[in-house]
Amino acid sequence: MSMAGYTKLFNSILASTIWRSSDQTRIVWITMLAMADKDGVVEGSVPGLADFARVDLASCEAALIELSSPDKYSRSSENEGRRIEILDGVGWRLLNHGKYRAKMSEDERRAYNRQKQAEWR
Repeated sequence: MSMAGYTKLFNSILASTIWRSSDQTRIVWITMLAMADKDGVVEGSVPGLADFARVDLASCEAALIELSSPDKYSRSSENEGRRIEILDGVGWRLLNHGKYRAKMSEDERRAYNRQKQAEWR
């Protein structure tokens, strides 16, 4: 399992319904964000994810159920608000990963352009 890379954590997570979840679910979610590859794939087993997240197995299982279930109050209607899907033999896919990766690119492009404009002046 490759742990190289990163996922930008947007401050909008604080206004997300995930922030109303249990501490264990939030920790599992943020651990999955940190583990995701460039395609939003998180490789691992449930016990392995629980170990990385430093939560007990039952809490990890409960978090995965919540993250893969519809969220009536989610700001995203895609996938009925589900955050993950199971990838058989692999682990999970973060369903909105591409959307947030594109948003990150836009933010980085704006920051780069601001910096270049400031240098030009």
